[in-house]
Amino acid sequence: MKLKIFTLFFFSAIIALGLSCRKAELLQPEPAKIIQLTVTGASDVGLEYLYKDSIIATPPVGGINVKTLLSVKDQNAIFKVRKKGTSEILLTKTITAVPFDQNISFFYDGTKVYNNAISLVVKGFALSGEIEFLLDGKLLSSGTSIINNTFFILIDKGTTREITIRKKGTTEILFTKTIESEIARQNIDFFFDGTKIANNVKLTPPANPANMTISAKFETIFAPQFKNVDVDIVFYTKPTSATITTAGTKVIPELRLTLPKDGSFNSIELPPLPGPNYIYSFDIFEAGTNNVPYNTTASPFVNAAFPFKQNEGRYGSISFEANTSKLFIIKDTKNLGATTRSTYFSGAITDLSQYFK
Repeated sequence: MKLKIFTLFFFSAIIALGLSCRKAELLQPEPAKIIQLTVTGASDVGLEYLYKDSIIATPPVGGINVKTLLSVKDQNAIFKVRKKGTSEILLTKTITAVPFDQNISFFYDGTKVYNNAISLVVKGFALSGEIEFLLDGKLLSSGTSIINNTFFILIDKGTTREITIRKKGTTEILFTKTIESEIARQNIDFFFDGTKIANNVKLTPPANPANMTISAKFETIFAPQFKNVDVDIVFYTKPTSATITTAGTKVIPELRLTLPKDGSFNSIELPPLPGPNYIYSFDIFEAGTNNVPYNTTASPFVNAAFPFKQNEGRYGSISFEANTSKLFIIKDTKNLGATTRSTYFSGAITDLSQYFK
């Protein structure tokens, strides 16, 4: 009986040992998995990509768009980015065995690595002088006259940066804009008159396609006599064949565009003219009145031989283009009418529309 029990135990042990050996044969090392890594972004300097401490790519300076296959045996494979030819590591990322498609996006300005970038479109006009654009207090660019630039601003998600504008050679900040990381495209539209900046200067089409929109600001060349008040531009129509001594026909109902004394822009839609051979003319009044915005009694500003008379649309010329938007600087001027022996005040127009299209 004892022999049978021993025999049974012996064969059971052999079977168990055999099964144990069979299981050990199944514990083979798992094969390496292949993943696809895509790296995008931009860099102002040359970089090197390392994987498992070996250089796998050296993308050119500028835009980054690299796609490569990597072998991953475990969860601890490390991808690194460093400056080309140096040991300085700028970025590290753990590469996992799953998923197959993995992505890294970063932006490097030579000083700091960012995880996001936005485009900033700067469009404007500097009437005089040169202006400087600063990013977080550091010079980004400068320009004069026509300015039309697109900057790629590096920024970390969830943060902000600051753009400021100043006149070259000064420290006074004329304009400030906060850059948000969540808005992919941002704009600065401005006009610089040599002293101050008007921002958000935009050409938007009229709500009614039959009309024409004008946006304008007022500047006086008669500072000693100007009353320093808001002014109204009052519109008239007249045939192109009419002489400057001929008064225009006042638009009814009356059209008034108020232009603030601080030099900021304001807009109005002008309806179609009576015919193709007509223009708009205008007069300049103190806002809300039919009085000129000047002290007109002092000589030689207005002398006894040519006393003041309201313009009544004799001067000022605006051609009409349906479904367009115009940007004007309206500067005042004096006109002496020899035949009427009168002084008329009106405006001379500088058209900036082409610089904001």
